[in-house]
Amino acid sequence: MVRARPDLARVVSGACLAVSTISWPSGARVIESAQPDTTRLLSPRAIARELHRGEEHHYQLALENNECVRVIVEQHGIDVVVRVNSLEPDAPAVEVQDDITNRGQETVDVVADSASTYALAVAAAAGSVATGAYEIRVESRHAATSADRSRQDVRRLRTFGARRAERDDFAAAAISLEQALTIAEDALGPDDREVGDIAAQLADVYLDKRDMARAAPMYQRALAILDDALGNEHPVPAAVRSRLARLYQLTGDRVKSEALIRPSLEIIERTLGSDHPLFVRGLTTLQALRENARDFEEAGQIIRRQLAILDKIGLADSVEYAQSLSALGGVYNMQHDARAVDTLQRSLDLCERLRGPETNCMTPVLGNLGVAARDRGDLAAAEAYYRRALAVREPIVGRDSPDLIPTLNNLANLYNSAGDHARALDAHFQALHIEEQALSPYHRYALLTAGNIAVISTATGDLDAAIQFQQRADAIIEKQLALNMAVGSERQKLAFVRGVVDRTDRTISLHLREAPNSSEAEALAALVVLQRKGRVLDAMTDTYAAARRRDANPADRELLERLDATTASLAHLASAAPEGTTAEARQASMAALDELKERLEAEIGARDAEFRSQTQPVTLRAVQAALPEDSALLEFVVFRPFDAREDRYEDAYAAPHYAAYVVRKDAAARGFDLGPSGAIDNAIAGLREALRDPARGDLRRRARAMDQQVLGPLQAAIGNARRLLVSPDGNLNLLPFEALIDARGRFRIEDYAIGYLTSGRDLLRMQVPRASRSAPVIVADPLFGEPPPARAAGRRGTAGDDPRSTFFAPLAGSAVEGRSIKTLFPDATLLTGGRATKAALQRAEAPLMLHIASHGFFMREAPGARTQGATAEPANPLLRSGLALAGANLTDDSGNDGILWALEASRLNLWGTKLVTLSACDTGVGEVRNGEGVYGLRRAFVLAGAETIVMSLWPVSDYLTREMMTAYYTGLRAGLGRGDALRHAKLAMLRRQGRRHPFFWASFIQNGEWASLDGVR
Repeated sequence: MVRARPDLARVVSGACLAVSTISWPSGARVIESAQPDTTRLLSPRAIARELHRGEEHHYQLALENNECVRVIVEQHGIDVVVRVNSLEPDAPAVEVQDDITNRGQETVDVVADSASTYALAVAAAAGSVATGAYEIRVESRHAATSADRSRQDVRRLRTFGARRAERDDFAAAAISLEQALTIAEDALGPDDREVGDIAAQLADVYLDKRDMARAAPMYQRALAILDDALGNEHPVPAAVRSRLARLYQLTGDRVKSEALIRPSLEIIERTLGSDHPLFVRGLTTLQALRENARDFEEAGQIIRRQLAILDKIGLADSVEYAQSLSALGGVYNMQHDARAVDTLQRSLDLCERLRGPETNCMTPVLGNLGVAARDRGDLAAAEAYYRRALAVREPIVGRDSPDLIPTLNNLANLYNSAGDHARALDAHFQALHIEEQALSPYHRYALLTAGNIAVISTATGDLDAAIQFQQRADAIIEKQLALNMAVGSERQKLAFVRGVVDRTDRTISLHLREAPNSSEAEALAALVVLQRKGRVLDAMTDTYAAARRRDANPADRELLERLDATTASLAHLASAAPEGTTAEARQASMAALDELKERLEAEIGARDAEFRSQTQPVTLRAVQAALPEDSALLEFVVFRPFDAREDRYEDAYAAPHYAAYVVRKDAAARGFDLGPSGAIDNAIAGLREALRDPARGDLRRRARAMDQQVLGPLQAAIGNARRLLVSPDGNLNLLPFEALIDARGRFRIEDYAIGYLTSGRDLLRMQVPRASRSAPVIVADPLFGEPPPARAAGRRGTAGDDPRSTFFAPLAGSAVEGRSIKTLFPDATLLTGGRATKAALQRAEAPLMLHIASHGFFMREAPGARTQGATAEPANPLLRSGLALAGANLTDDSGNDGILWALEASRLNLWGTKLVTLSACDTGVGEVRNGEGVYGLRRAFVLAGAETIVMSLWPVSDYLTREMMTAYYTGLRAGLGRGDALRHAKLAMLRRQGRRHPFFWASFIQNGEWASLDGVR
């Protein structure tokens, strides 16, 4: 039986938060007292009483016919809810909680239709933790006016609407609240505070019934009134904004949602505290955003925080708690965590006990239980859960609601697993119809459906449909990438990119495995690789560049200064352990600083989020147009071959392979499967060892074998190109392609000019000019401090060196190197000895060139470092690589800091710097991350804004480096390109007696723009 494994619509977030009071959700629900107190009579004389959580105090109030009585309840340290009931049978109740703080007052107007006695109850609002007090009194009595009666009607309608919403009857709730809004507008005016409250409550109901077209403008109307009445720093409008953020999250507009939710949560936390139901409700939106961005680790942390708060404030037996449990179970599903089923069953049991067997709050739980059952192979149970979820949700939201799409997709997957492909496609196309009618074409549900149709079409051999829907899915991913790269920290961006890697694998597999002769599939795969490689690096580079351009704004400048200070603190902790501190304390401090750095990055990035989310997408045609005539772009990528016929997700992806796509200016892109990455990586490791040792006799054999693996299959597609622009992936990042040997026994450098790019997309970025702001800066022969006698001078650092335990030997040859370059570029600033400091480098403002001749290092992460806790080396690879500068041997807890860590280098201002040369050892190595390049110094200087980086892949002697660099800068001075000048220097070294081994000339590579310093190619 042919079986395809499409994607499950894993339901993580709760479907809704039920409204359970007049204005606010169940955070303000009246709690019935287990031991009601003695009823008291109300009078003008104030009654002051202490109130505890869970208590309810009762009062009676006698009214004459047509009398209106105003009751005031002043809150002293506790938020209260007031409920009013006539003692007449079946009389409608009224509830009041206008002031959600614990220091304001509630005003209750009671209008008598006939002489009667009314019962008032005062209760602590749900979520109240501390004991407080209140005063209650009758303030006035007068004959009821029409306005008083209108207010009473509005209150009754709002209370009724809240109760209907609690019972999932959103249609009746909306009718009641619409009537309340009309009456309030007529009686109070369109801009009255209560009109704003009703509009917010009605918008919540529209949102819960997923009527987004009505919810959004109603939220906007509420905010216009409430901001004017209360100010935009008040918790009430902040709570409304948090709900509007939820709407944007549900409709797929992450940029707008992110822009609203964090400021809203900050206001709520500042004014009401983090132990407040409204804060918990806002966290739901933040969690859903992290889930949508596939950052399940942080999503789980947020949910656990919600559960802890709800437990603390006495709401562990609430619908909100059940919904958070459901969301946590959904995250466990995503992570294939065995705790999923138990967590979800707890949620379902709680929902059923609180609301009954067929209630709206359990629909996300049922969906998540269906996914768990599907994952363990129990298709019958999964179908039962999905069917039950549809039966509950469809009458509430309607059969054409997007809320049904995840369940429809999951049902389709069940049919597909059972071999009923026709029925599966029918369900997917039903979901597709809803998406086309109700959602943006780039919504995540649209991705789910298009991707699943593509998989099933592939499995059943309908390749035309498979390619069509894969194109559709990839267009959605590109839009989602733009949105998710526009906001958030680097870690959050990486989490999202990791989440779409499997979809990249599918596109490449569709071409290379299923449709190798399809030009459409080939072009699509080439485009996807161009769009996705190095995407996080691009986004973070843009974020830093935009922040520098905005530096004149005081708020932006303050953010940058805080980020710089945080980076410096992290680097200092990485350099030395302060005296008297434990490893555990140091690790905790670094974790806290990392968290602060992440928040600052997210805030800085959010300033230009809207602009970056609207940038034009990358196209294959645009990249081809940017290619010179004599060039070939070699775009390498690591992918896992995907088999659409496998039913189990774990079995669908094979071990990684390398692929390559060759792009020429006037020819169709060509793709090649180069074979398993494991074998190629082993060959790379062997070749690198041979390259690092000129005494090795196996260099030529290994270099030829590697050439046959990675360049030989591409030769026909490369054609007559004379310049190769290599965009490597995986461990190919650590390989100098110039040192490979062709069939004639010649090194590739002898026939090709070779440069390196993070992605072929870099060609588009190169078209945007950047102006340098100062003369070249040369750093050479830093005064490291007196080394121990046993330490000998020689190579400029090495991978594996730990600067915290290593003394750096003097580099006298680098002083000669620096003076030689200064002779060629007389306007350059030469910093040597004690002047070659980190501080001097950090003060540089986009110099034309930056040359650093010193020791470089990359600390290899200790085995198990990520799991050893506080005693492990820093996991951040940008805190494991760096450059030694003046005072490096004196670095200790005294504050003497001579190490420029890669993390600090990323914050240098090099936007406009044409060339950075890292004339040190191993400056091109680091932690390799597939799809994102090498995390180390090379990434740091790209983030800092440098157009071109020249760096090394292994240690070489001080003398050889000086010779190579002098020849390189001589070529630059003569007008050669940044790539060609290095090639000329290498060829000159290669032709010298005893220097033909690539150890002597191939260590340094050029990444980025290859044109001359004045931009001529």
